[in-house]
Amino acid sequence: MIEYGRSIRWFNDYEDEIKFSESNGFDFMQLWFVKGELVLDKVLTPKEQHVYNSNFPVIIHALYDVNDYDKYNSELIRILKLLKHSEVIIHPICEELVVNKETIYLISDNIYRTNQLLKSEGVRLYVENNSIIDKVNYMPGDLKIVFDRNPDVELVLDIAHIDSYKHLQNILEVKFPKCLHISDKRFISFHEHLAVGQGELNFDLIFRKYLKEFEGKVIFEVVGTDEEIINSKNIIKTAIENKYYINRNILAYN
Repeated sequence: MIEYGRSIRWFNDYEDEIKFSESNGFDFMQLWFVKGELVLDKVLTPKEQHVYNSNFPVIIHALYDVNDYDKYNSELIRILKLLKHSEVIIHPICEELVVNKETIYLISDNIYRTNQLLKSEGVRLYVENNSIIDKVNYMPGDLKIVFDRNPDVELVLDIAHIDSYKHLQNILEVKFPKCLHISDKRFISFHEHLAVGQGELNFDLIFRKYLKEFEGKVIFEVVGTDEEIINSKNIIKTAIENKYYINRNILAYN
């Protein structure tokens, strides 16, 4: 089953974001957790209590530098427990240290310790692949190190972080995702998160060939206009529906 979510526009009024999500068929919203707190510009602290009282489903996306795990895990888990969450996303980056061949092993160990804590609280962990600008957890070899060490951690595949369809295929050979971050990009750019249809990604091809078996969460990381978000969702829904139509025909033919 496909669930559709969207990354919140943290600079907007939170209630307005909920109304927009409800009126446009989104099942949940993604909230950022950075340096120990939720990123919501127009919500008074404690922000997590406001989110809880608003009673609209969310998932937390924690941006973690290499030294953030031990520093902020307790606060992250406290918020997850208050919100009664059973899933969380971690986006691992490395800006505090110079990246070398050992960095991915440090990140992998950080993820391992964090996952043990989360599992003890009944929370499933998803880890995101990076783009080339992050220099770590980007290439399939790095992802293999992470997921070999943490086989029960799931992959959040950020489509806009691929360099080519070959890059995408190589990632899928390491781990097939149960969650997608969706936005568009131009292949000439190292890192972009455009509205779907404004870049060069062929989502019909992606869902027909590479993600034809995908079932899970689709999270739109498009924080532009209402129209751009709605149009992005419509394009992806059509691509997924076409995938189902093709798969049904193949099964019927066989």
